[in-house]
Parts: sequence; C-alpha cells; structure tokens
Amino acid sequence: MHPGRMQPTSHSPRPVTHYGVEMLGTWPTKLYGLAVEGEPDPVLLHAARMFAEATLPADSQGRAAFVIAHRARPANFLLIYWWSSDVDLSLAYFRSPLDQPTAITPMPAFATGCVWELALAENERVAWVRHLLTGEPDLEAYLNEAPPGEVR
Repeated sequence: MHPGRMQPTSHSPRPVTHYGVEMLGTWPTKLYGLAVEGEPDPVLLHAARMFAEATLPADSQGRAAFVIAHRARPANFLLIYWWSSDVDLSLAYFRSPLDQPTAITPMPAFATGCVWELALAENERVAWVRHLLTGEPDLEAYLNEAPPGEVR
C-alpha cells in the first residue's frame, strides 16, 4: 500500500427500511432507516422527525424532503435532505453517539455522507429526475417510489 493511503475497510450491503411518507411541517418527507444490522433505534427515528421539522425551511413550495436515520458502527447519523429548487438538493447532516441517540450535533462543514447514505440519496435523485423533471411533473409518483431493499 502506498504511504498515506487509507487502509481498506470491509464493505457489505446495508438494508434500507422505509417508514413511509410523513408531513414534517409543510414538507412531504420520506423517512428511511439504515443500520449495520437491524433497524435504527426508535429514539433516533423520533429525533430525526423532530430535527427535520426544526431544520426544513418554513415553506416547501410544492417540493419534498427525505430523511435518513443511520445506525452505523462509529455513531448514529441523521441526514435531512430537501429539494430547495427544481434541481438543487440541500443537506443538513448530524451525528450522535450510539448510546445517546438524542445527543445530536452537526457534522463538520463539507461532510456529505458515507457510501451507503449517498447510495440512497442517488436513488432519490434518479426518482426526482424521473418524476419531476421528465414529462409531466408528478410529486405523488416521486413520493410513492419505493426505495431499494438495500444499498451497497
């Protein structure tokens, strides 16, 4: 291995749990869970809903959001994404200790997500393009699009 390069880590698929679409403020929001094994702690999911409501702009202007609650190996992660325009996706990214899921703090500036979180965000990007930017815009079809069963 070249000096200064990272050591490879093990990589395996992670299951995606879809908790449905909920109205968080004015935002129709898809809520997802990722976990090394099982599902995220229900306390983390509750915190995800609360943080999303507090973070999302006041007016959705007919757009949508999606939230990922991820129980990973080093910590819990919470990603709040919203379509801030027809083509722009915004992100608020947080973390908490595994044993304190509500002790949520912001991630460092410029953090964008891990490979599993980004795979789920890519799925949402593809669905957004298919349902909102091609042909007749159909927000309901986007909201009803099922996620993959797992991400790699």
